[in-house]
Amino acid sequence: MSIWGRWRGRAGPSRLPTPAAERFHLVLTYYQREPAYSLGLACISAYVKRELDDVSVHMVPLFLGDDPDEYVRHVTALEPHLIAVAAMHPTWMPTQPYLDALKRACPVTPVIVGGYQTIVSPHDTLAYPGVDYVCLGDGEEPMVALIRRLRGEADPTLAIPGVLERTMTNARQDATPVLVRDLTGMPFPDYTIFERDGDIDYLSPRAVQSRSLTTLPVVSGRGCPYRCTYCANTTLLELYGGKGGLLRKYDSQAFVLELARLRDRYGVEFFQFWDEEFVYDRRYTDRLLELYRDVVGLPFSMFVRIEGMSESLCKHAAACGCHTMWFGVESGSEAYRRTHLNRRMSNQQILDATATARRHGIKLMTFNMVGMPFETLDDIRATFALTRTIAPELNVVSQYFPLPGTPMYEVVRRHGLLLPQSEEQQMWPLGRLNIREHDGGISGHDMRQIATEIMQYLEEHTLCDA
Repeated sequence: MSIWGRWRGRAGPSRLPTPAAERFHLVLTYYQREPAYSLGLACISAYVKRELDDVSVHMVPLFLGDDPDEYVRHVTALEPHLIAVAAMHPTWMPTQPYLDALKRACPVTPVIVGGYQTIVSPHDTLAYPGVDYVCLGDGEEPMVALIRRLRGEADPTLAIPGVLERTMTNARQDATPVLVRDLTGMPFPDYTIFERDGDIDYLSPRAVQSRSLTTLPVVSGRGCPYRCTYCANTTLLELYGGKGGLLRKYDSQAFVLELARLRDRYGVEFFQFWDEEFVYDRRYTDRLLELYRDVVGLPFSMFVRIEGMSESLCKHAAACGCHTMWFGVESGSEAYRRTHLNRRMSNQQILDATATARRHGIKLMTFNMVGMPFETLDDIRATFALTRTIAPELNVVSQYFPLPGTPMYEVVRRHGLLLPQSEEQQMWPLGRLNIREHDGGISGHDMRQIATEIMQYLEEHTLCDA
């Protein structure tokens, strides 16, 4: 059975909703290797539904290997008035054949693209023939404004803040990214767009917690104040600026009540906090965790930096139900982390922090990255020597991919290490370098050999059951 069939139901996508002609139909789509949540699109859906009660929002996911004609059939059956595509830079080129197929099937239906791809490459994205609009920054307000424009409710000669459009001259474009600076008045993400017969358990992320638990990812806010050289957040900080590292949080009490509602609606047994920085504001975090313990009462996981894994945090988090802490190590070489990644913690700090978490019964999930510029074979071996010492319940290893706008991308570009763009290069799996071989870096042959060792380690040491 295709992934599309698993998304829509055991019997495949045979029952598609019949849209009412009088309603405006917005179709959201995003490219994934396998079924997964897109909380950004869920936020847009919630805002559109709140502001425009006569708009129907539909999700049509796009998966690696999907047949473009089948994908287009599902989109066109919804008779969309607007198609909105979320795109990260590595998924942009694989998405393009599906945009081509959409334009052939419904040439007058406008397509808007948003996400990191459009933030760092807005004009290149807009130049693609299958794209009519690009969104810069947060998409809630621009989406509502565009729908009103398309319905004839707004002056078509005025630019929409945060939106570039193919039909207007550059002089009338508003290329200022839109940023939602206060989440207090924003609705929580709309999970109904992911439902299959009223259920979302089929999408449960399976990480360190038991595979049998119905799991839901949530966010208490947006933003990250740190400037890791390889990360998209660094680019966003440069573009937006602002005090506090763009951190914005929901009201803690309202957020916890929303989690309780989701728990009851979907039978949630475990929450994953997907905040990129969950504990930067300790007063907020402590208050939120206390409310969560009293109102929700379920085990949870959260992202945390090594610097934040203090005795007091681990003790408090464990008492409130923290099951797992997720954190990035990236490289096991202290020198490489400091020189190339802007990650200042020492290996001893990492070991001390993980020992602290374990003393309080908290399990560990670590992230590593390989194939980075000027990373040697010894650096990679140091990464997995450190990982073996930490012995996390789950270790996630990713192949480095240069993201435009990041400091490390500029290093790659300056040294002539960028590869010619192609779908295969942008989606290469672990073991294939996403940059050119170079002096001072690992060879492609060694990368393939070390990838085999990594996969063997992951198969022998990953514990997905709790």
